[in-house]
Amino acid sequence: MGLVDEVLATLPFFRASAEGLMLDTFTAYAPTTETVDGLERDVMGAQYVTPGKVSGPSSQARDTNTRTATVGGIERPVVEGGLHIPLEAAVPAPGWEYECTATGPASDPGLLGRRFRVVSVPMKS
Repeated sequence: MGLVDEVLATLPFFRASAEGLMLDTFTAYAPTTETVDGLERDVMGAQYVTPGKVSGPSSQARDTNTRTATVGGIERPVVEGGLHIPLEAAVPAPGWEYECTATGPASDPGLLGRRFRVVSVPMKS
């Protein structure tokens, strides 16, 4: 058995281990339109529910966020991190903008109700 065969044989184990750490539940919302009283408006429509895990910078790495962005005239901190979801999750096509809200049991209760705007979907193989 070669190295490639050994790696391919162990991938399901590593994938199951990683997905076992995804203890949070997120509802994903994608941009859509709805019609109310004959008028169309842009809304974020619920698409699916998925398990996941939020990872962010280590709190030991620095005391405060040093990068900010101005949104709607208000300066907001930029928190770097990632939202990890299973490979089977029905994520929108790469490049779409969507939003995920923590809605279920959480490894960190402080996440419940938090919204995460995903503006770029880096795909991993």
